[in-house]
Amino acid sequence: MTAEQVLDVLRGAIATVLEVDPAGLQRGTRFVDDLSADSLALVEIVEIVEHDLAQQRPGFRIDDEDLDRLLTLGDAVDYAVARL
Repeated sequence: MTAEQVLDVLRGAIATVLEVDPAGLQRGTRFVDDLSADSLALVEIVEIVEHDLAQQRPGFRIDDEDLDRLLTLGDAVDYAVARL
């Protein structure tokens, strides 16, 4: 799966949870500062992303302790691509 495909998965999850236009979400978009995502919203986004990416790599997970380091969509994309 390419970085652009992972970004599309993230955009879809964020659009669903936060009800924002996915077209405006870029790699530099910050989860907290730009999207005002709280911890509950982040958990919901992670669950969707894990479900969708597990179809490409069964058992795909984002470790809870890593979540705090994923500040931007780009961080999350790079993290996921490295584990797929």
